[in-house]
Amino acid sequence: MQSTGFSLLLLVAAAGCSAAADRRVLYDRRVTPQPWSVVARASKHQRLHVLLAVQQQNLDALDKKFWAVSDPKSSEWQQFMSKDEIGELVKSKAEDMDAVVSWLKAGLSEDAVMTQSHDSVDVRLSVKDAERLFETEILIYTHSNGHTILRTQGKHSVPQEIGLAIEFVEGLADFPQKRSDKTMPKKRSADDTVTLVAPQTLVEMYSIPKQPAATKVSQGAAEFQGDTSYNQVDLSAFFNQTGLAQQKVSDIVGPYDGTVPDTEASLDVQYIMGVGQNQVDWYWTSDLWMYAFSNNFFNTKEVPDAVSISWGWAENQQCSAQIAGSECTTIGADSQQYVARTNTEFQKIGLRGVSLFVASGDSGANGRTDPTCTDGVLHSSFPGSSPYVTTVGATMLQNPKFELANPPPACSSQGARAKCASGGTEVAVSSAEAGFTSGGGFSTYTKMPSYQKAAVSEYLSSMASKLPPATYFNSSNRAYPDLSAMGSNYLVYMQVSGGFSPVAGIAASWVQLAYLNDYSYQKSGKPLGFLNPLLYQMYAELPGAFTDVTSGDNKCTESGCFASCQGYYAAKGWDPVTGLGTNNNNNKQEQPQQQHSLAQKGWW
Repeated sequence: MQSTGFSLLLLVAAAGCSAAADRRVLYDRRVTPQPWSVVARASKHQRLHVLLAVQQQNLDALDKKFWAVSDPKSSEWQQFMSKDEIGELVKSKAEDMDAVVSWLKAGLSEDAVMTQSHDSVDVRLSVKDAERLFETEILIYTHSNGHTILRTQGKHSVPQEIGLAIEFVEGLADFPQKRSDKTMPKKRSADDTVTLVAPQTLVEMYSIPKQPAATKVSQGAAEFQGDTSYNQVDLSAFFNQTGLAQQKVSDIVGPYDGTVPDTEASLDVQYIMGVGQNQVDWYWTSDLWMYAFSNNFFNTKEVPDAVSISWGWAENQQCSAQIAGSECTTIGADSQQYVARTNTEFQKIGLRGVSLFVASGDSGANGRTDPTCTDGVLHSSFPGSSPYVTTVGATMLQNPKFELANPPPACSSQGARAKCASGGTEVAVSSAEAGFTSGGGFSTYTKMPSYQKAAVSEYLSSMASKLPPATYFNSSNRAYPDLSAMGSNYLVYMQVSGGFSPVAGIAASWVQLAYLNDYSYQKSGKPLGFLNPLLYQMYAELPGAFTDVTSGDNKCTESGCFASCQGYYAAKGWDPVTGLGTNNNNNKQEQPQQQHSLAQKGWW
């Protein structure tokens, strides 16, 4: 019996070696991230959603075209391309795509749903099919909050003959990125006035036109990983109590359950619609993470002109949240590879004429993965660190003014000592006052784009004595944020929370974009698209277009300030805390006759 058992073990081991030689391991998960735990083996009939990223072509040509249509100095500015034209430009080699699709078809059951694009394959399949195709084991994991997902344990692989055609697979081994709960304002003494923000506050502060835009431009908010949603009854109550015209979201894409409203989603939708009145409003959700969202967005025929993304995670941990670096770089989709592929999707989206706005983060320059600042390095947040999005930092008010002509009923919802502001001096948010610290810094992986080199160089030179240690960041990489906006004490309505409550955070879509896009449509018949080259050119030629925010820093985290925490200081001009500053429409209107290239194009 012993001899037979030994022989059987040898046969199994030999079979495993043979299989390994014929397969390419894409990922090998050996750790369960906290606070997840394994429940059981998944049932073979349970369903999975995975997305295969197939190798692309002509990325140099894509990059050249992207910058040409995004640069106001280019003769090709705003000459956007169609979805199909872009797809044809970067499409995978026919032999690669054919091999991947043939392999999938041979292993999928009849109930599987496969959608092929120019450079990816989206598959909804059973656990049985997934385990067979990827030679892996799929388990049920549960989060401490009760949320459950299906993910692999150990290796997942593909046949060697298609291994190099596939960059990575999303939806098999990646765990949801953690998102912070929106904070309430810090408690103050009984004599203090609590400063609140309503849509009218933003309209007044940033000189946003009070009349709706003339054209029907479109805008949207994006949420991730099957997160809970906004509630239409809450949205209606918000409009009623803020004195705004009733509106409804025009298009919902992805999973949506309005019976479980979420603070972040409610904030995004209520303020994008409340400030950008009379628009075509979208709500877009993805059950996976950033690559899957951007891929699905690009491949959709009709999309909004601008999208707000209030999510992010450490750039060097995009492969899986809360997994140590050695696990992230295991064979397959390491973080740098994931970021690069997602950045390509952002370029494709920008080439369609869509603006992406991303919040800079809630945990300072150190980031949420290092709450007590012990890593000896600053952690950039992705996608905020992408050079192909417009990243927005958060401000709060000092010396607020309370001069709204007709404060809406919502402004009296928090008691006699709480008032809606009309303006004041903006400073960078701080954890001591707002309960969070605005993110900002330099990308871990991506080089600095030319559009911001002059502005960032000024900061690095003038603030050299106050910079973090050189080993903490790479000053030659993409710097963010680009802009800032109010980020504290937004009045958000949620019936499950008892009505209105003030929360922290920003609807990252820069608050006046709908009106800039409206202006662009009137001038050229097209949206603005990727905004950053225009913004930094405006800063160089029309510095008064922005209100410079020069007070504050981002050294603290959500957990507080520690002696080991490093970060950046706000300063004159661009800085890694508040970017170029906040919008100042008044100064734009006061300088229409200046001779600069934007005026020559008819923009001022």
